[in-house]
Amino acid sequence: MKRLIPVLICVLVLLVTAVSFAQDKHVIEAGDTLRKLAAKYDTTVLELLDLNPGITPDNLQIGQVITLPVQPLWSYHIVQPGDNARSLAKQYRVPLQALRDANELEGDKLQTGEMIRIPMHLYEGEEERVTHRVEIGDTLYKLAQKYGVTLAELLEWNEIEDLNVIEAGQTLIVG
Repeated sequence: MKRLIPVLICVLVLLVTAVSFAQDKHVIEAGDTLRKLAAKYDTTVLELLDLNPGITPDNLQIGQVITLPVQPLWSYHIVQPGDNARSLAKQYRVPLQALRDANELEGDKLQTGEMIRIPMHLYEGEEERVTHRVEIGDTLYKLAQKYGVTLAELLEWNEIEDLNVIEAGQTLIVG
């Protein structure tokens, strides 16, 4: 429960912050120019052109959708015992290297009680789980090799305690 409270606080901060950074696309309206849009979204015409290859600055079409620069969106996490950069990147579903860069970390080690930044603007979304229906002759070792995962991951994802107890017809998460 103690570990859940900081996570809930971070989620609330994230939700409040996300409202102000929700725009990353713009639909061209009558009178829009790249110069006006750059001023409106606090960017440059050059950056808009870089993000939208193929648009013609003097021929914007009403209804055309252009990409805007994504504003950095940070959440914060108070490091709990057992936390490390790798586990937090996985927990928050952000790239490990981006989390390290945001906090100037060399490795995965973190100090308990330290507050670190989570680069939520790089959120990788929900993982789609790959499943496998166990057939006669399947073993966890063979499945780990087949799907390029570790035995430890298979055990964790499927809450398996005994390596030798899987049954034909059972559905396992394998990725």
